Amino acid sequence: MTGQLHRWHIGSTVAILVLAAGSSLLGLFRSGHYRARPELVEAYQVQDLTILVVGIPVLAAGLWYSARGSPRGRIVWLGGLAYMTYMWASIAIQIPFNELFLVYVALFGLSLFALVGGVVSTNAERIRRTLEGNINVLLYSGALAVIGLGLGSLWLSDVVPPLLDGTTPSLIDESGQQAMATHVIDLGVVVPSILLSATWLYQGRTWGYVFAGIELVLGGTLAAPIGVMTVVFLTGDTVTVSPLAAGLTFLPILVSALLAVTYLRSMERQTHPSADDIPQRSG
Repeated sequence: MTGQLHRWHIGSTVAILVLAAGSSLLGLFRSGHYRARPELVEAYQVQDLTILVVGIPVLAAGLWYSARGSPRGRIVWLGGLAYMTYMWASIAIQIPFNELFLVYVALFGLSLFALVGGVVSTNAERIRRTLEGNINVLLYSGALAVIGLGLGSLWLSDVVPPLLDGTTPSLIDESGQQAMATHVIDLGVVVPSILLSATWLYQGRTWGYVFAGIELVLGGTLAAPIGVMTVVFLTGDTVTVSPLAAGLTFLPILVSALLAVTYLRSMERQTHPSADDIPQRSG
């Protein structure tokens, strides 16, 4: 087995699905829900829409198949929880204070603790056996390294020049300090975790196979909200986004989406049967 789902894993995930759906629907259809400029409200509603049509289905499907012992379902479930952790952390920080602030905090906390609990209870060796020999380790570890370094370089290019000049990033002038939430989360958590996953996978470490899958599902799931929001900002005049920055933002997550699909498809073919997969005779 890939690791049994405990009752609290299932309960927490169902709570995330219900609260995320309710919060996103209110954001889309409740008049005056977001107290911000129209262009930013449009971007926030893009987040709501993509959570409904991408994030929730991915997490729900992952929970369903993971509960049935599917290694692929386990990776999708964990990747979906990583997505929810990322999104609700960003939303709780970025969205102007409203009546759902504590709901955003609860969604972030539930997602984070479910993700950590799901990871530590995962049978990493079983995941490795479903992938070993079926994927090109150099390809996936190299792609993850390029994505991590590219994402880090992109955000550092926003931060380092103002630090050297003694000024503030233009993003803060346009949207306020909370606009730097993505830089904080990506540079502090996402980029290091991507590079660590790439290193472990290249070294053939068992947990590298697990974390690489989680990172790829996270990147693939983020493709929709980041891609659409980038288009919204490009067509508006509230936040300045250059075409080059837009391309460098969208390209890594698009690559992650493609690699996530091939990574998960590779789990269909288990070349090294384990004792867990061999029916046991009684008596």
